[in-house]
Amino acid sequence: MAILDKIKKSVKKSAEKEVKQTKKSAALEAKTDKKGIAKSAGLVYYNILKQPYITEKTAMMGQENKYAFKVEKSANKVDVKRAVEKIYNVKVVNIAMINTASKNVRLGAHHGRKSGFKKAIVTLKEGDKIDAGV
Repeated sequence: MAILDKIKKSVKKSAEKEVKQTKKSAALEAKTDKKGIAKSAGLVYYNILKQPYITEKTAMMGQENKYAFKVEKSANKVDVKRAVEKIYNVKVVNIAMINTASKNVRLGAHHGRKSGFKKAIVTLKEGDKIDAGV
């Protein structure tokens, strides 16, 4: 009887090890950085840049090789530089980050807030261009 108990224990231990290994591998795959952005090959860059920010003023800046993007609130200059360089295959020279504050809005008797956002103005190397749909 003792031999059967030892065999059962060893089988149980090996099964527990397999379960732990699969949990570890699943945890590594689903890892996120401290900003909550998933760390997978190309998705990180697309999560940082939300959309191009196109206004009359930013369209005029395109002539000076400057482009504006709405970016993730937690993004910094290094993140934005890497994202723009990887997605658009260009060389970034300078970045200016701007936090746009939220605003109170009113429509008749209804009050509310227009959410703020963070934008980045990216200056590219001479000769590089981004087609932002302008």
